[in-house]
Amino acid sequence: MGKLGLGLIGCGGIARSAHLPAMATLADQVVLRACADIDAASARAAAAPWGAAHSTDWRQMLDRPDIQAVVVATPEYLHAEQVVAAAEAGKHVLCEKPIAPSLAEADRMIAACRAAGVNLLIGHSRRFTRRYMEIRAAIDRGEIGAVRLLRENERRSRAIPQVWWTPAHWTGNPQVSGGAPMMNAIHEADLLRWFSGQEAESVQAEINTTIEGNVGVIDFISLTVKFQGGAIGSAEVLNCAPPGYPAFHQLELYGTEGAIRARDHELTGLTRFGDTGADFPGHYEMLLHNLPAYARELAELVAAIRAGRPVVMPPTEARAALEIALAAVRSAHEGVPVRLGGVA
Repeated sequence: MGKLGLGLIGCGGIARSAHLPAMATLADQVVLRACADIDAASARAAAAPWGAAHSTDWRQMLDRPDIQAVVVATPEYLHAEQVVAAAEAGKHVLCEKPIAPSLAEADRMIAACRAAGVNLLIGHSRRFTRRYMEIRAAIDRGEIGAVRLLRENERRSRAIPQVWWTPAHWTGNPQVSGGAPMMNAIHEADLLRWFSGQEAESVQAEINTTIEGNVGVIDFISLTVKFQGGAIGSAEVLNCAPPGYPAFHQLELYGTEGAIRARDHELTGLTRFGDTGADFPGHYEMLLHNLPAYARELAELVAAIRAGRPVVMPPTEARAALEIALAAVRSAHEGVPVRLGGVA
């Protein structure tokens, strides 16, 4: 098999900062053949380095026999329609997280890909981030015994980027954006479940909306998950820190025989202060858009297609993370813990 032909649906921020560089890293294995975005200029710019076709109509690429897989890098409310159509056209799919806004849509996507015999890899990039991979390996080796307590916190400044969570960007539209639970805490939900090795039993959460100009999209969430095997996991995601506040994650795992801690800001050796606040050079780009993770993610899809095997993270795993995130939002609105199973 020669290079794998790719199509890109959605040429915005995550495509420019992560997926297009990942494709370039794997240029010996893949070739981008077509790009689509509702903004014609974005599609043209993404396609130019590859000499690829570009369009505002994403469906055009699905008829091309020289495209074997598509990367869906659009907002979550578009995922189901695009992934199902790609599967029905016989294309393998790498789709950004979260898998979908609802379990019903996630189930439709999974069923369509299964029926078509194509792979669906949901972009939970932290599964492919080196330190998280090493932590999972340490757990598998029994280095901390049985995992009992987990905590993963995430902080982001409201100024990175400045338009997020406001009506100037889709993330600030409560009609289509799930806010922090879907954009950020979906990662935490997945990591808590992955590291505990257990299925969630119940979720309790609190949410808030704090950023000036925000018209109802959740930008803060604190959640606690009780797992069936007895482990307890918690996560706190903040997207409304002041400008200049360092974007970082902090993970703590406590087992019966040891503990593991990982903190992003320990990787930053330089801080500058000025009239506009603190500056952490390269911090946001290095830690949140970790290129090696996205390259590993794409490489996994390519390897699975070539070998005719399933991807290492089946889409049911992404569905399980979605179930936790949706239960957290429901818990916050209802003011009670929510038991898992059937959350719509």
